[in-house]
Amino acid sequence: MHADVRSATPRWVLWISVGIAWAGAAAIALLFVRVGAVLDGEPLTTGRILLLVTLALTAAGCAAAGPAFSEWACSETERHLRHLVISRIFTDGVMTATGRSGELLSVATDATEKTAHYRAGFLGPIFGALTIPSLVLAIMALTVDAATAGWLALLVLLVPPLIGGFQRIVRPIGTAYRRSQARLTVAFLEAIQALGTLVYARAAERAGAELARRGEQHRQHLMRLLAGNQLLILVVDAAFSLTIVVAAAGIATTRILEETLTLGGGVAIVLMTTLVIGPVDVIGQFFYIGIAGRAAQRRIGDHLTAAASSTPAPAGTRLRDPDGPGTVVLEQVTAGWPGGAPVIEGVSLRVEAGEKVALVGSSGIGKSTVAALLQAHLLPRAGRVLVDALDTRIADADEVRSRLAVVEQRTFLFLGTIADNLRLAAPRADDRRLWEVLDLAGLRGEIETMPAGLHTQVGEHGRLLSGGQAQRLQIARAWLRDAPILLLDEPTSQVDLAGEAAILAALDRLEAGRTVLMIAHRPGAILAADRVIDLSTLIHPGTEGASA
Repeated sequence: MHADVRSATPRWVLWISVGIAWAGAAAIALLFVRVGAVLDGEPLTTGRILLLVTLALTAAGCAAAGPAFSEWACSETERHLRHLVISRIFTDGVMTATGRSGELLSVATDATEKTAHYRAGFLGPIFGALTIPSLVLAIMALTVDAATAGWLALLVLLVPPLIGGFQRIVRPIGTAYRRSQARLTVAFLEAIQALGTLVYARAAERAGAELARRGEQHRQHLMRLLAGNQLLILVVDAAFSLTIVVAAAGIATTRILEETLTLGGGVAIVLMTTLVIGPVDVIGQFFYIGIAGRAAQRRIGDHLTAAASSTPAPAGTRLRDPDGPGTVVLEQVTAGWPGGAPVIEGVSLRVEAGEKVALVGSSGIGKSTVAALLQAHLLPRAGRVLVDALDTRIADADEVRSRLAVVEQRTFLFLGTIADNLRLAAPRADDRRLWEVLDLAGLRGEIETMPAGLHTQVGEHGRLLSGGQAQRLQIARAWLRDAPILLLDEPTSQVDLAGEAAILAALDRLEAGRTVLMIAHRPGAILAADRVIDLSTLIHPGTEGASA
């Protein structure tokens, strides 16, 4: 199991759950002992009445505290696990998440919920339930009859191998259920995201039929899981619970007739047997919660251990170059996407601090690959990339990205308000600061005319804003980030000429005092650069990049 998944639920949480279960069972067992003593004629003094009330209140308090504590522990564990999952996505970079939105959504929601329920709300209580019979039998042996407790202990020893055997039998059913659920989640999310395209292509009916087919498959797997669960409960109840209860009643009756046990002691033994068969009640939970939870925690562990595409830095490399703060440097870089051939090979370029450079080249030549390298979404297979003198191979990815303000051709806006999207760059920025950056981006006047102002909803992927508004909102966000290096990845490619003029004017103000590397095709963006580098000439050794 991944260490971070294990540490999401501290050991003390598990032991508190076990302690609550033990305390409740011990209180009930002792209460039954005292009831048996009363049946044997023990006088009810004030002290004994007070003891009975204390035991009853303790049992009731533990019965209430157990579920409440488990609920709190589940909530905290789920929050911690979801933070780990989402943080890993951001650490690895957006490129590693491309095409995996459905899978990642399933891990961040369903898998974290099942894992939290299993680790925080199930492991502690089930360990307590499985050890309670030993505790109760010990109390029975010390307070009522040791011989009866010994015979019952032999029968209780059947429970662990029974659970282990059923776990091995039903494991394939749980695995099939988990896979069908993941496939259904991925297919449903992809269909929702591509709904417009499916309608335009007249493929909505076909996609709906495919979702219905996957839904039916998932229903069948769920029914198999539930059927196995119910069969397990039926068999165990018949084979174990009935055996224990009948055996306890028979042994107690025999010993009462032999006058080696009092009537009150026999009643206490039969009542305490209801605690001894407690593990039977959780075997059904083990089948459903346990199998699903173990599979879910493996999924999270696989997600956390999945390494980003990278090449380890050679021994002796420095985290930070002593020279060139504010610069962007590629030194003999070879890079490509996982499983594919190199996109760029042997590329070297340098952008000095405060310089404004345009990187151009034909489609597919590797400009976006360079952008991914600079953002540490992709690590070089050979050579090194320095961003503000930080080596992306060995520096923390978040630290590298903190040196960059990025404006991309496709604006990434999240569901929420304009203020929400701006504060992604500066969570503590007040409204006055937000208006300032909107003014610098040339968007303040348009936002002020909207009824909700900063609280205007942008819609999913910013669809409630125009392309130019969304792009200038991204520029305002870059302003809030206030990084020394500005990376522009074709920021005007999605707007018309009028929108391009407004964006270029905003970018001109943003670029002041910063190192700028722009990936561009349009003449307006290229002419604003101090120097132009044709990436295609850098890929072939012996040819210098054109500059202007």
